Amino acid sequence: MQLSSKNSKKLLTLNLTSLIDVLFILIIFFAVSSTFLEQPGIELKLPEAESSESYTTQKVILYIDKNKNIFLNDQLITINTMVEEIKKLGELGAEGSIVLKADTEVEHGSIIEIMDILRKHGIYKIVISTNIPE
Repeated sequence: MQLSSKNSKKLLTLNLTSLIDVLFILIIFFAVSSTFLEQPGIELKLPEAESSESYTTQKVILYIDKNKNIFLNDQLITINTMVEEIKKLGELGAEGSIVLKADTEVEHGSIIEIMDILRKHGIYKIVISTNIPE
């Protein structure tokens, strides 16, 4: 009769499959639940101001690039149809505010002209977007 020897050692293995599954699920959860800021493909160099304040995210944003092209959110518009396109969105809310992001190379007169047109049509709260200098 042969008895098992006490000297034989069992190999202890650690199964990492379930741990990897849990880590992947956590990564997917955080990726889906995090918020992402949508930045349009419009290349702008915003002016810098040390007194810049953060403002709540607006749904209506006017972009003016260095070639004086006007974009409403991501859609190219003209200065003549600007107010009609803004009113089509219908997202100004009770405040009636709009964010204006203009490149530093845009002439001051062009920005004033756009602001004047907006004010003539009842949009008085215009937020000018700037960057904080590094």
